Amino acid sequence: MHCIHKILNIAQHNLQVRNKANTIYKRSGILLQDIVCRFNHDSKEYIPADEEKDQEPYTEISNHYLGIAAEGHRTFVLQPYIKWGKDKKRNTSPELQMAEAVALINTLSNWCIVGTKYAPLLSLQKKFLLGTGAMENLKKELSKCENPTAIFVSTNLLKFVQIAELEKILGLPVYDRYSIVIHIFRQHAKSVEAKLQVALAEVPYVRKKMLETSMTRNGIIITEKTKLIFDNREKKLKNELRKLQQHRKNIRSQRTKHGFPAVAVVGYTNAGKTCLIKALTDDKSLQPKNKLFATLDTTAHEGVLPNKLKVLYMDTIGFIQDVPETLIEPFVVTLEDAMIADVIIHIYDVSHPDMKAQYQHVQQTIKPMIDETRPIIDVANKCDLVQSDCIPKDAIAVSAMNLTGIDLLRLKIQEVLLTVTGLLRTRVRVESGSPAASWLYKMTTVTNAQPDPNDSQYLILEVLATSVDIQKFKKFLRGC
Repeated sequence: MHCIHKILNIAQHNLQVRNKANTIYKRSGILLQDIVCRFNHDSKEYIPADEEKDQEPYTEISNHYLGIAAEGHRTFVLQPYIKWGKDKKRNTSPELQMAEAVALINTLSNWCIVGTKYAPLLSLQKKFLLGTGAMENLKKELSKCENPTAIFVSTNLLKFVQIAELEKILGLPVYDRYSIVIHIFRQHAKSVEAKLQVALAEVPYVRKKMLETSMTRNGIIITEKTKLIFDNREKKLKNELRKLQQHRKNIRSQRTKHGFPAVAVVGYTNAGKTCLIKALTDDKSLQPKNKLFATLDTTAHEGVLPNKLKVLYMDTIGFIQDVPETLIEPFVVTLEDAMIADVIIHIYDVSHPDMKAQYQHVQQTIKPMIDETRPIIDVANKCDLVQSDCIPKDAIAVSAMNLTGIDLLRLKIQEVLLTVTGLLRTRVRVESGSPAASWLYKMTTVTNAQPDPNDSQYLILEVLATSVDIQKFKKFLRGC
């Protein structure tokens, strides 16, 4: 009877230990969820809303140069391209550029395509952009279309004089890629952070157009009052961005302090970043959209690797070719969270006809932002849509939609993270319910726990910890 009571007491004691350990482990999970929540939502606490009286004068100027997109347009797309010479694009084609231009317009609500035309040129710098013959041909094409209301010239940034002359000759509002992308950003910006960054991204464009206007004596003439409107707005937005940057740094330091590794997912717009994170985390709340620039925020999402290590997956704004750097520059503040992650995943749509140019553009964009030792995992998404020999050998083939290759990718992430973070696998024998057991559950990743077969009052824990954690644990034991 005494033996039975002893066994029951030991079993009850072990159950209490396990419940206590699980509570500590759950606390760690709650902490990570708190970091995710603060990272994704707390910005609204410190970014003040613009006052309407300060907004109105700028809004009037902005609408003059950017146009109003909400009501939509029946759009004619003109795709210029350089025929030969040093400025000719050699990693893509006019047809692929046109396809992306059409996709940009189709991303905007209430906009549609009523016609398209290619414009082979020797230079994009001419005052009228097109020669006399090409301009006449463009007029004829427009006359064949059913009630066009706007023209999209798919080049990154037109001069104001070019826009003014084209509008005068063709009698329709003219947009370039910068202005179209800004309108997409405006429609897709939901968080306060995203709206702030979009607001700052449009300022250089509007200011440039306004200055060119004052030089040509056409449209709104720049005055000291107008300069002050711009200067005050830009100063205010930059100050708010600095607050955002400090806020992000505080959250990053908290994440680093508690040892949660981060994995950033970057790629061309609509390559499948959000869809991949949903597959990796099994987060049902994520709703990927088949749209360009559907994601404008850098957001964090909790995931668990096969070894039970918890990680943060960082979703980011997509990149796109043929837009000025000033358009993406305001987003660098939030991109920093991704660029200093422990591992970067570069996902690309391997089925896309312009895959090579898209891949190269992202690589060229992120390389200056990251440490050269930062590991990058190439992920070829939508592998189910291509033949296996079309997939680069150094990439991991996945279908984020169908979950193909996701387990393999998790293992690869785990392998790289263990290397770069210096995490070590070790086994530790501790007394059940002891402060040492509690410390390990709280400060390391416990991947397995089994009663010691030789003494049921002890546990054998398998843990992932850094060498620093191990030294801290030894110091902790000495202090007990």
